[in-house]
Amino acid sequence: MNREKITTLPLKELHQRLSTGETTVASLAEAAIEASASAFASNAYIDWDPDSIRQEAIRLDSNGSHTDQGLRGLPLSVKDIFDWSGRPTTCASRFFARTRAVPQKDAGYVSLWRQTGALLAGKTNLNEFAYGITGENLTYGDCSIPGRPQFLTGGSSSGAAASVVAGSACLALGTDTGGSLRVPAALCGLISYRQSLGFGPMDGVFPLAHSFDTVGWLQRHLGEVAWVAKQLFPETLMTSLDAPPRVTVLTGDWCQGVESEILAAQNQLMTRLQEAGAQVTLREAPGFERAIELFVPIQAHDAYIAHQPYWSEFASQYDPAVHARIALGGKVNENAYRDLQVQRAEWVSQVFSALWNSADFLVAPACPVTRLRVGEDHSATRPRLLRLTAPASLAGLPVLTTPHIAQEGGIGFQWMARRGDDSRLWALADWLADRKVVF
Repeated sequence: MNREKITTLPLKELHQRLSTGETTVASLAEAAIEASASAFASNAYIDWDPDSIRQEAIRLDSNGSHTDQGLRGLPLSVKDIFDWSGRPTTCASRFFARTRAVPQKDAGYVSLWRQTGALLAGKTNLNEFAYGITGENLTYGDCSIPGRPQFLTGGSSSGAAASVVAGSACLALGTDTGGSLRVPAALCGLISYRQSLGFGPMDGVFPLAHSFDTVGWLQRHLGEVAWVAKQLFPETLMTSLDAPPRVTVLTGDWCQGVESEILAAQNQLMTRLQEAGAQVTLREAPGFERAIELFVPIQAHDAYIAHQPYWSEFASQYDPAVHARIALGGKVNENAYRDLQVQRAEWVSQVFSALWNSADFLVAPACPVTRLRVGEDHSATRPRLLRLTAPASLAGLPVLTTPHIAQEGGIGFQWMARRGDDSRLWALADWLADRKVVF
């Protein structure tokens, strides 16, 4: 088999090949290194060291195939907002790496992945300080989709998505505050999983907005989301769907501006769900249009507080768009901030309690557009995209993103579960894959 393609195979198949010795970690590493050419053409990576990848592959091979580590040897890219011992954390900023010593300890999530035996394979590009949703970066270059260089990946987990599309990584570690995994997954034809707010460690991750910051990952194959989660969280009780799920497809004023092609795909999705036995309802989500009004100032204030150590000295070195968003947070005083948080809690209770009464999962488009063209003015794009993703962020929900047609990109749907119900979302991924609702 062409080594350039082996990193796009199902993860379970790669695990089996590694277990039997049919494939070695070293061969996977070489395939990832070969595939990195298209990733670099897309500005996917900030830190990439082929020699260290090869050395780590040799170490993992020396452990032998007897290990029960399910993710052993599978190349994993790391968004450059996570600390990786011995490697600088840049946050895709011109100045940030100069303000602190090179980390000597892995971020909690990097440590978790390392414990699974994953092969760490480079740190990926992002919107500066993760404060953006398009994949643009003035310092390290705009991140485009490998094979489709005229289109942006979306962000802020932009290089993460590009690394998986290119095949330089089988999995990509990222973050999602306001849609940073969901939007790239939709535009790039990938699967993403965003965890519930508060699920899993956040140490060693530079914060964007602590009120909303979550972690997750991108991958290619839907039927392996639960399997990956089990490797990472072996002590978490795995759930199965004992009955066909009750799925509510959300609509209403908050979906204004969603392209007609996406709405047509949503109708097809509803039909496939019904044919698979799911109980499907179409329901308006009153109040969702207000989510962005609450989300933006809370996020901005959180970011302003997080950036206080750097703000006065390095203000001129921020991306002007990022600087403006952080500065907005300085205009939100503490009384206003507390009031916004109270309004947020009331909004979440009022809006979602009614929806959960009749649904196990909520579904909506993950992105209102099928593409973001490189070089165009995207100053008005962020609020348009946040309009769809902010509601789940406000509520801290776990979200699975699936493509309409896998690996083609352009249309994706976000599947929301109750906060803390991550294992049911993993089970839903298996259910959708087994019944070929998503393919």
